[in-house]
Amino acid sequence: MRYDAAIIGAGADGLAAAAMLARSGLKTVVLERNEKPGGRCITREFHPGFHASPFCDELPPIPAEIFWALGLARHGAVFVPPPASTALWPDRAKRLAAGETRLLTQSAALTAAAFERLATDIAPRKKPLFWSSAHVSAPWPGDAWASRSLTGLLTAEFADNDAAALAMAKALEGRAAHPDLAGSALHLLAPPGGSGLVAGGLQRLTDALLAAAQSAGAEIVCGLEVTDIHTRGEKIMRLRLADGAEISARAIVSTLDLKRTFLSLFAWSALPVEVARRAGSFRMAGGAARLLFALDSLPARPAFADGNLFSGPVHIEPDIREFGAAYAAWRGGTVAGRLPITLRFVSAADPRSCPLGAAVMTATAGCIPARLFDGSWTHEKRDALCEQVLVSVERVLPGTAARVRACELIVPPDIEEALGCSDGDLWGGEIASDQMLGFRPWLDCAVPRTPIGGLYLAGPSTTAGVLGTCASGVFAARAVMTDLKAGRLR
Repeated sequence: MRYDAAIIGAGADGLAAAAMLARSGLKTVVLERNEKPGGRCITREFHPGFHASPFCDELPPIPAEIFWALGLARHGAVFVPPPASTALWPDRAKRLAAGETRLLTQSAALTAAAFERLATDIAPRKKPLFWSSAHVSAPWPGDAWASRSLTGLLTAEFADNDAAALAMAKALEGRAAHPDLAGSALHLLAPPGGSGLVAGGLQRLTDALLAAAQSAGAEIVCGLEVTDIHTRGEKIMRLRLADGAEISARAIVSTLDLKRTFLSLFAWSALPVEVARRAGSFRMAGGAARLLFALDSLPARPAFADGNLFSGPVHIEPDIREFGAAYAAWRGGTVAGRLPITLRFVSAADPRSCPLGAAVMTATAGCIPARLFDGSWTHEKRDALCEQVLVSVERVLPGTAARVRACELIVPPDIEEALGCSDGDLWGGEIASDQMLGFRPWLDCAVPRTPIGGLYLAGPSTTAGVLGTCASGVFAARAVMTDLKAGRLR
């Protein structure tokens, strides 16, 4: 069959792209390897009566313009404002005071400015006849942070060490990064959360995006994996599915990460040498483990903690020095003795996620290696990680372990198998000075366009994909429509 546009992946970006393309009158199909759409934006029952989102609780923000353009509220996606985060130690708790949020406000403004830059870069620009300094691209918003370390930026901003540790925990939640390295400050531009909570869980967002895409006329095909993209010269021609069927399309949008897109869907001989080299050298940094706990009840709240402690993220004993030690262990393929851990009490925000009186708690641990130095993730190693996380929780919330009915552990190899993310990296590649902003994923090709004619990249390996939710898919759709209108696609 022939389509105007074929989209690989029915996650948030894929469904957002489909809604935009189909709405413009293009014959659009979305191809998803799993039996249901959603990607990381799903909610499921992990223990009888207990529901949680297995891969994340909160997403990077959806830009307001895109949220309303997609009509997500009309389709049932309602976000509760992001609750305040708390750093919790055995003897104290810390929340950022009103006078301590300047840096986070600045980072949000820089992220919004980066989105504006991305939107203008979609429109193709004519090459100048003669080079001049006027033709040099303006610096990216936040570009100055590409040479700053997260530690340096936070310690300069906060006189209170606890406040600096809390801000670092928010920026690095579920990631593997060394806060002392130059460029690590860029994590502030791409926070793991910030969208707020979706009433009813992340599945509601998937349902809203699915409704938006289908009502616009997009076709959604689940349970079929794309195995190959065939090219002629340096232009895409068609793609092949796992059942042997072939689909022709004028444009293909891949929401897979950079490595998965170029190194698994193309024959090596079909790729330009430089494209294959760059895709192969792109660094991944999968480092998140997720633990889903079914509890008999909420833990007892410490007397010194705020009454709304369980309504927002709880970062366990963050310490600026320990983030670097955990990263060093991750680099060596081991699990650090002190892990960065963030708790969320899902049932406090949505009581329907579990039986009355019970509770759902999730734990997100960072700096968890996809590949251990001494072999694969065995049952024994998984049990040891669960025990280690519970010991950390017990230090700040005594009595929690006794309330556990069941626990499900999800490590990077599980994420890779479920979502197709290289090394289980939900963020599509390491966030570093040479892999962010104008360098993500490469410098000389304006993403979402790629060096392969007719192929567009969406998803987390793009700058838009790591800065916000749905933005990468929408920008890819706009680029496709621009190129079709200009006659660049056959």
